[in-house]
Amino acid sequence: MKKLLKYILFFITFFSNAQCFDCAKNLGGHNGDVPAGIVKSNDGIYLLKNSANLNMFAGLDKYDFNCNLIWSKKFDDFNMHISDLTTDTDGNIYVLYSWRISSNAGYGPFLHEGLPMNPGLNLYKFTPNGNFVWHRFLGYGNLYNNLNKIYNYNNLLYIVSSHYGTLNVDNQYFFNFPYTNNTLPYICKVDLQSNLIDVQTFGTPNDVFTSSEMDSNGNIYLSSYTYSPILSSDIIKINSGLQTEWIKQISNGSVYRITNLHYNSGNGKLYTWGVYNGTVNVLGNQFVSNTSSVIAQSLLGEFNTVNGDIERISRFDNNLPVPYSNDTFFENKNNELYIFTSFRGTVNFPNATITSNTYDSGMYSSEDMVLFKVNLSDFSKEFILKSYGVPNLSYEVTDKAGPILFDNDILYITSAFESKPMLFNGTTINNNSGNSNADIMFYKFNSNALSSTGDFSLSNTCLNEITSFYLTGSFDSVFWNFGDVSSANNTATVNNPQHQFSGPGTYHVTLTVTCGTNTQTIEKDIVITNMPTINQINPIIQCETNYSSGISSEFDTSNINSMLIGNQQNVTIQFRNSNGVMLTSPLPNPYTNTNIGGDIVTAKVFFSNNPHCYVETNIHFNTLPKSPYPTLISPQTFCIQQNATLNDITITGQNIQWYDAQNGGNLLSPTSLLQDGVTYYASQTSNSCESSRVPVTINLQNTVALTGNNPQSFCALQNPTLNDLTINGTNINFYSSSTSTSILATNTLLVDGDTYYATQTNNGCESVNRLPITVNLIFSLNANNYSTSICDEGNDGTELVDLSQFDSNLLNSSGNTFTYYKSFNGAENQIAGEQFNVNHTINLGLNTIFVRIDSSNGCHQIVTLQLNLVPVPVIAITDEVFLCEGSNITVNAGTGFNSYSWSTGATSSSISINQAGNYSVTVTKNYGSVICSSTKSFTVTLSNAPTITSIDTIDWTDVENSITVNVSGLGDYEYAIDGINFQTSNTFSGLPNGNYLVTVRDKNNCGEDTEQVVLLNYPKFFTPNGDGKNDDWRIKFSQYEPNFEVRIFDRYGKLLKIMNNNEAWDGKNNGRQMPSDDYWFYVIRNDGRIHKGHFAMIR
Repeated sequence: MKKLLKYILFFITFFSNAQCFDCAKNLGGHNGDVPAGIVKSNDGIYLLKNSANLNMFAGLDKYDFNCNLIWSKKFDDFNMHISDLTTDTDGNIYVLYSWRISSNAGYGPFLHEGLPMNPGLNLYKFTPNGNFVWHRFLGYGNLYNNLNKIYNYNNLLYIVSSHYGTLNVDNQYFFNFPYTNNTLPYICKVDLQSNLIDVQTFGTPNDVFTSSEMDSNGNIYLSSYTYSPILSSDIIKINSGLQTEWIKQISNGSVYRITNLHYNSGNGKLYTWGVYNGTVNVLGNQFVSNTSSVIAQSLLGEFNTVNGDIERISRFDNNLPVPYSNDTFFENKNNELYIFTSFRGTVNFPNATITSNTYDSGMYSSEDMVLFKVNLSDFSKEFILKSYGVPNLSYEVTDKAGPILFDNDILYITSAFESKPMLFNGTTINNNSGNSNADIMFYKFNSNALSSTGDFSLSNTCLNEITSFYLTGSFDSVFWNFGDVSSANNTATVNNPQHQFSGPGTYHVTLTVTCGTNTQTIEKDIVITNMPTINQINPIIQCETNYSSGISSEFDTSNINSMLIGNQQNVTIQFRNSNGVMLTSPLPNPYTNTNIGGDIVTAKVFFSNNPHCYVETNIHFNTLPKSPYPTLISPQTFCIQQNATLNDITITGQNIQWYDAQNGGNLLSPTSLLQDGVTYYASQTSNSCESSRVPVTINLQNTVALTGNNPQSFCALQNPTLNDLTINGTNINFYSSSTSTSILATNTLLVDGDTYYATQTNNGCESVNRLPITVNLIFSLNANNYSTSICDEGNDGTELVDLSQFDSNLLNSSGNTFTYYKSFNGAENQIAGEQFNVNHTINLGLNTIFVRIDSSNGCHQIVTLQLNLVPVPVIAITDEVFLCEGSNITVNAGTGFNSYSWSTGATSSSISINQAGNYSVTVTKNYGSVICSSTKSFTVTLSNAPTITSIDTIDWTDVENSITVNVSGLGDYEYAIDGINFQTSNTFSGLPNGNYLVTVRDKNNCGEDTEQVVLLNYPKFFTPNGDGKNDDWRIKFSQYEPNFEVRIFDRYGKLLKIMNNNEAWDGKNNGRQMPSDDYWFYVIRNDGRIHKGHFAMIR
């Protein structure tokens, strides 16, 4: 059989383009090999490989669509790593390589394997024939290869990578990434001619980025997780302009680590494959992994790409070890999502249960591969095929899934497998490695012919029943031999035959498939047994755990297996829920239903050696509605002398039971005496289902005696009654004595000198002790008028006064209420519009306020409060007084005040000051009932005459000349150049040429200084023609500047004339007229400054 398969593969590879069977290749050498990617172009398939073998460390192979190799590129450098590839519409390919070597020798580029290459991330363009076009360097450093991806959108290349530390991209973009244990992603945008357009970075130093994907609109999605500051996972959406659209936190407090992202262009959804361990909550969907801390399970998520909301999520238990690896890959076809991943142990599908190989005498599970698809209409899963390694080895073997790719109905599959050999879809694939490392599998699979290699399936292997066989695919001929020698119909030549076996036992069935000159034989042993028996189980009924939930967690399943099969031996029982999901066997005890109202669980029974002969029955788990809470009010109060019991509590319900705890506890007798402050718990029972318990807290009322003042006084004129007595309490009753039982009416008039007795009633319980109150009736308050003066502290004509500060001046007794009014009538009639606030603003002069005083006994009296607002002294001294150096100054505080107190100790109205410093004076004004004072603090500042130290000029222009005066001195100075118009700035700009007298004076009249300044200029031409106009040339205003010299030269540098400040040139040299021309001059000024220029002579 192995030789036949090898021959078929050889034939497929080298001869036929119209294959019946799928093609299968094993690629690799002595050391390990892994597939890095698989990409379709318009004329073939590109397979990306990374290897530990000489001459092929980073490989790129191009195959035709029938697995025939067209060309191959390999790098003989173990530091080389190929990451990803994309194509354009012309079939050109763009490949990402990383060269992970030190940059000590420089950044290059260096010629490597005939190609330019830099240490770091490199992007290459090749033609469809593999010819080099161009190279672009995209950054040196610590590259995280799992994130290196390349996408083509609208003829622009988007390269996703990640990096530690400082990143330099083409000396155009520089980033200093914080160095942590994690890398930060960056995205480069490059056009098809290798021009770098943009580079942007994303994320934070705490993020660990795991995968990327691009949708059909050019948006890029990045997945990440972090352990700091909290456990969380995120998805980031970035638009084609490299701007962040949104960041969606998909888990918080736990990590759902996304290992792969996949965009489905058919429905516009983003799919995630991720792993978790323990408990995880993904946007409100909680999952619990009951496996050990070193085993992880997987989740398939569907996300809305517009807002990042999750739409569906499904669990897949593939029992892979921690740390996690990225070995799950997607492809979509029609409305189905194909998933290729790895698994360990047992995985349940609605249509199959699969188990991986075991090793070490069956104690541990190796890692096999599985291909299944998800129907995107209902998210249901369907098993397609799995890999088979060598069973019962003494060591672990890992077969990991690799990238997959659809071309119409053909699915190209890759993997890194260690099995020697591996059976995949019925094809034996050898492994070339010499040290148990992985080889690469490259497999072509027809998705519409699940058994195109000749594998077949069957159903119904019960005795005396028709067994059906199924073969999918198109072949030249098929021949079945059922191994049933006692049957007259032991063979068949159709794809899907039926056969009734003659008796129980094991039958060796063979199938021979022919395609042209090639044949393949598949052999299987079929077990035929009697059908097992299964017993029907009556519905299992249980009250719901929580009211109105329809869910019970208390179904007893301890005897279900024995009830189903009785004493039958070697029988397997499987359970599935109504969605076809496999449940554990035996069922959990207690069992919890997942559907409201109950579950229907299907039990499937078969003999362990014959799973195709089975019987099924449905088990109904029905929940009964739990009784609602009984109705009561809490707390409830009873009088202490009542000796109430549980029977006295007001409650509505049936079959009431009392407990001393919310859950568990003791059942109480209904005649139990109630205890103060104790909470009791009641339930009711209906339809055999007891409700949850409702609490009621008991208060035993022992009403205390009233409180109040004794005696109490009232104004006799108000005709007070019992209602006017001030007492603290509720539901008050009055009695005429301490023993009377006759309650007095509350409108009973009070009698002077009588004593009355009061009780209160709470919750129907009247206090035993009575409060005595003796009544005193009074007639007068004896309040007085009062007047005073108040200083106007702000001298603004008003003052805010607290009127209550004068209450004791009006009436010196407690327990009275004071209200303030504008008029007597307002006070008498308590007119709200005329009432003043207690904080009242008075005006300058006499203010009369009418005060109404109400006593606690109901009497009142109106008196007047007169407040005279007087001004405080005003001191006319400025904040700063100037003292000329060497003189003194007199400071006057003003006249008309009663006293003066200077900080110098003087008490006169004015003082003479000859020293700078800080001074103050306080004056007072006596208004009789009040003395008002003011204090003025001021500073005496020393000043003096200015000294002009220098004058800076800018001249030799027509009207853009300037003068800047530099002075020394203590004063505040102002400046003029005409002796009239002074300014605070020491610079004068925009001046014409001329003679100026600069004056600087002290603003506080402490002196001035002057100096003459000349602003020079020269004529730009002169006409020595004797007409009296411009006949000579001289420096304008030079006559005002002594020690001044001018030298005149011709254009060749010959000295023609030397002049002083009063001389002019007539255009002659030694009596000879000079011609019309440009002439140059050289000025040496009195202060040594030199100016050069030129002018024209025109004749």
